[in-house]
Amino acid sequence: MSSKSYIVVTGGAGYIGSHTVVELIYHGYNVIAIDNLCNSSYEAIARIEFLVRKSVLFYNIDLRDEKQLSHIFSSYNVQGVLHFSALKAVGESTKIPLDYYDNNIYGSITLLRVMNKHNIKTIVFSSSATVYGDATRFENMIPIPENCPNEPTNPYGKTKYVIENLIKDLQKSDPTWRGAILRYFNPIGAHPSGLIGEDPLNVPNNLLPFLAQVAIGRREKLYVFGNDYESHDGTPIRDYIHVVDLAKGHIAALEYMNSLESDVGLYREWNLGTGKGSTVFDIVNAFSQASGKELPYEIVGRRDGDVLNLTADPSRAKKELNWIATMTVEQACRDLWKWTTENPFGFRVDNYHWKVFNKSQTVDYKNRLHTVKFPDLQVSFANYGALIQDVQYKGQPLVVGFQEFQAYTSDSNPLFGSTVGRYANRISNGSFQIEGKTYELDKNQSGSTLHGGNNAYNRQYFLGPVSKHYQDYNTLEFILLDEDGNNGFPAEVETLVKYTVNNNSIEIEYQSSITENSPNDATAISLTNHSYWNLSSNKTIDGTVFRLASDKYLKTDPKTQLPSGEIISSNEPLTKSVKLSPDVSFDNCFVVDESDFSLDTRKRELKQIAEVSHPSNSIKLSVTSTDPAFQFYTGDNISMDPIKPRAGFCVEAGRYVNAINHASWSKQVLVHKGEVYGSKLKFTFSS
Repeated sequence: MSSKSYIVVTGGAGYIGSHTVVELIYHGYNVIAIDNLCNSSYEAIARIEFLVRKSVLFYNIDLRDEKQLSHIFSSYNVQGVLHFSALKAVGESTKIPLDYYDNNIYGSITLLRVMNKHNIKTIVFSSSATVYGDATRFENMIPIPENCPNEPTNPYGKTKYVIENLIKDLQKSDPTWRGAILRYFNPIGAHPSGLIGEDPLNVPNNLLPFLAQVAIGRREKLYVFGNDYESHDGTPIRDYIHVVDLAKGHIAALEYMNSLESDVGLYREWNLGTGKGSTVFDIVNAFSQASGKELPYEIVGRRDGDVLNLTADPSRAKKELNWIATMTVEQACRDLWKWTTENPFGFRVDNYHWKVFNKSQTVDYKNRLHTVKFPDLQVSFANYGALIQDVQYKGQPLVVGFQEFQAYTSDSNPLFGSTVGRYANRISNGSFQIEGKTYELDKNQSGSTLHGGNNAYNRQYFLGPVSKHYQDYNTLEFILLDEDGNNGFPAEVETLVKYTVNNNSIEIEYQSSITENSPNDATAISLTNHSYWNLSSNKTIDGTVFRLASDKYLKTDPKTQLPSGEIISSNEPLTKSVKLSPDVSFDNCFVVDESDFSLDTRKRELKQIAEVSHPSNSIKLSVTSTDPAFQFYTGDNISMDPIKPRAGFCVEAGRYVNAINHASWSKQVLVHKGEVYGSKLKFTFSS
């Protein structure tokens, strides 16, 4: 069993569960997320990881599967459970009540049984204000206190109330149990980052998600169920709470229970709400202001069971949990609009799909293969090394790669398609100095450091991606947090790799910086993509015709491939058409700019550095970059059966080789805290 302690979050990929996972991690907890994805998406977990810069343990299981659930609790040191997993649509529950009772109650019984078996007796239960039913049937029960009598009026609310009583009876039978029952009212909004939010797979059941779909054009209009209530505008009053406030309430309840003496048990209910009611039209007006649109609506008859006012009395939570809602309805509307505009179809993205990139019987979600497909261009990327695994233009494969993941982990893999970092190319003697301090690196080639060492970016799993579709292109953003001291490099570094794909091009944007909490304030960074291109259907690049943007390159020692500091010119007419043949080889760093050594070059215009074609077809490849140099390599040292030498060529835009050890070049690669390393590289295809 792992010695690290964890909090299990059931329904961790759902709307409230995903936001709570984020807050748990921000508060220093380790999390295991469980979800059967029946009404959610794994993309929520991938986005969480991107947001918190940390991998999250995830299990795709149904809570009713006692064997699999028990395996998780046996494998990890679980300290408590936050239980969100449930079917949750009020209207749907009236149509398929058996499904609701089976999923919600049986799943909870199984969970409690497994917890009991493993002596884990702390649970925060995600309940609902629906357990109160129509609180207006009693005098002086608005706003609703926790002692309001319970009489849920629909199957969904009844399942919540049954589960509350399951926990209550269990705690009575064993006073060492601790159960926090959180009854909340109307969760709204999304994470302010715009990365996660509510993603109803069918017609939204709640007001704001429906309004958002009207605003984005997915729904024609909002239906307002009644305008003859005794409110200031005739529409019903509800207590709307920002989902981030709600998530923080779960942390408060967990920490309250953890603060109790070790032998003290607990069963206690708390309302989580703002204590302030808003009418339907209040919300419509707030969201119209946030979106800048007047939203169409139609007033129809009241719904059965709707009542005038359901507002929370949250004073108990304020007093005992030291928790209050701090975010406004207006802020929730702004956050929801950001989520909606950046993710108009939630986690579903046009032109994009993914699959797990291994054949293991255990699904490894961190290792996925992501494909973006346009009519002419299809590109696949992997989390491992944020690499380009496949490129097909008009049906013609253009890069060398593997169909099986395991081959990418081989020591013989010459970094096919990988993101190369933290430092691309060579560093002499595997060391460099910053402000008089010498850093000894992982020496992995002839006494030098090549492409960042043995545990470089190409051997790490990037988090994400955040995938988005725009009118005529898609983006995928991968992120990696590289530890201080990895391969000997100082400073903790965060690196973003953003791919932009359209019908005829792949653009790569790199951004790296030292984190605020890094123990070291400076490091060396140089990034590139290591794709091997072959424009023909042959197994060799011989016959390829190329034209480079420069015939100047760094003079290097033939044995070490390290530069002397001198820039020389080629005797070959490289800026004119040159045809590759078995006796024409390159592994040279060509110079595009000899003086402008900016650390962040992304604002520069993309300049063409290579143009390539093959007489066997009409496809042309144009490579453009904002970097001051590029390595042109003809793949003569490939040695990985069945892939032979010269199976592909590389055009690796980047910085000068060994720049960190040359005083006049080092400003290209020497990054201090507060500075940003950046560059762009683009591959464009035509025929």
